[in-house]
Amino acid sequence: MAATPKQRAALDLYAELMEEVKIRISSMDMAMQGRTGLPGALAREFCFLQLRMLCELIALGCLTAHGDIEESTKLRKEYAADKIIEQLEQLHPHFYPRACKQTKRGPHLFDAIMMKDDEGFLTKPELLKLYGKCGDSLHRGSLKKLLSPTSAIQRHFRDIVEWQKKIVTLLDYHAIFLIEKKSMVLFVLRNIDNNNRVNWALVEGESLATLLDEPK
Repeated sequence: MAATPKQRAALDLYAELMEEVKIRISSMDMAMQGRTGLPGALAREFCFLQLRMLCELIALGCLTAHGDIEESTKLRKEYAADKIIEQLEQLHPHFYPRACKQTKRGPHLFDAIMMKDDEGFLTKPELLKLYGKCGDSLHRGSLKKLLSPTSAIQRHFRDIVEWQKKIVTLLDYHAIFLIEKKSMVLFVLRNIDNNNRVNWALVEGESLATLLDEPK
């Protein structure tokens, strides 16, 4: 199926957002490996800032991909991930990216097996949870919190690694279902046949709607 000029522009913009995702994920790796020169506590703050930005990129990506939904134009000035997610939910219940597995590979040979919610990708509720956690982590806190014996500054990255892994699993190979349910767009984050750039393909078929009914 050929994309319309409007669709192509929107999906190319989505792909550029995914390129930014890759840069931010790489910067987190640098910080966690001690390659930024930042002390551990500040490196954690930097990583939480990147996680917050990644949540916003996912939300903005959804808004971009579904720009043909007339009511979504009201969200164009919104940047908060939680507000975008909650309002898109009301317009299109299947707007969120679906993590996929790929067993076939080639220019004209590919498949997309929908992953289940327990297979380790960042689900929609988890994105909202992470976005809130990032907001909490990027504030120094109240005096009451500072005086609490449990408020010691954290310097490890175990939780950050887990969140990052969930985001990568979600976006590495994923599908966006358009509102009419007969079309989906497949995105691969790193296409080795195109210098590891983000690539997308628009797929159409009456049977695509059945994928949305599969157990999550």
